[in-house]
Amino acid sequence: MDGILKKAYSKVVDDEKFVKLTFFSLLPYSLLFVAYLFYQAYFVITSLKWGIHWNELKLYIENVFAFWQHNFLILILIGIFILIAYFFIPPIAESALIFYLSENKSVGSSVWKWFLKFFPMFELHWFLSLFSFLFFFIVVSRLYVLDMLNPTFVLPLIIIWFIFIVFFNLTSVYAKFLVVLENYSPFDAIKESIKLTFVNLGTTLKWFLMYVFLYVRFIVNILFLIWIPLFVAYLFLKSNVSNVLVVKYTVYGVMFVLFLITAYVNSIIEAFFVAMWYEVFKKIEKS
Repeated sequence: MDGILKKAYSKVVDDEKFVKLTFFSLLPYSLLFVAYLFYQAYFVITSLKWGIHWNELKLYIENVFAFWQHNFLILILIGIFILIAYFFIPPIAESALIFYLSENKSVGSSVWKWFLKFFPMFELHWFLSLFSFLFFFIVVSRLYVLDMLNPTFVLPLIIIWFIFIVFFNLTSVYAKFLVVLENYSPFDAIKESIKLTFVNLGTTLKWFLMYVFLYVRFIVNILFLIWIPLFVAYLFLKSNVSNVLVVKYTVYGVMFVLFLITAYVNSIIEAFFVAMWYEVFKKIEKS
């Protein structure tokens, strides 16, 4: 275990080319991921009734960003960015990172090779995104806030969906490596990945639990960071200094800096997971 973690850690700390590739390939997706996580956490927090009335804060923040709703060009640009960052960047980024890990060539060479695997990786990403833990969290939190988690109809479907999510996240971890390195088609890669998982169940389960632990810890840290500027903004509103320009822009400056730092850290963590699973994949291939 230590050897695999050490190699993956070394890639994101000591390999300058790998860090550059991570920054240019994964940062757009990380910006979208963290932005939506910030928005989702804000939506849930301001909808909860914990003795704190978030209504004033909610209206204040919505008023600050209201210009988006009246600027058609900005809305179009945001929509284009979301489409590119969510649907097109991840297949390109993961292909480039896997090529670099397998061949240890230049950043330019690794990025160029994504073209060879874009469509199968794109198809794989589309299918597996239906079983994303983040997507599950978004849907469930929305249903909870809207009081739609009906125990008779909705909750059983949520439980069944969660079981499928765990199954596909556990058994499809090798699929992207099979597509990029061994020329499998997306669904053949998933079938082969399921086979590899059950043949090497102990090893895969151990690393999957490690992955879940690290990922959940990171999400919790992000949620903790989100609370800080929201609570500070709430205190400013209550103390009637929210309209002071220095105070207002200091709060939003802090939120923006936290957002950028969190997005960058997320891109590094995503790259670490790719490197970790690559080392696991190499290990089970040799066994």
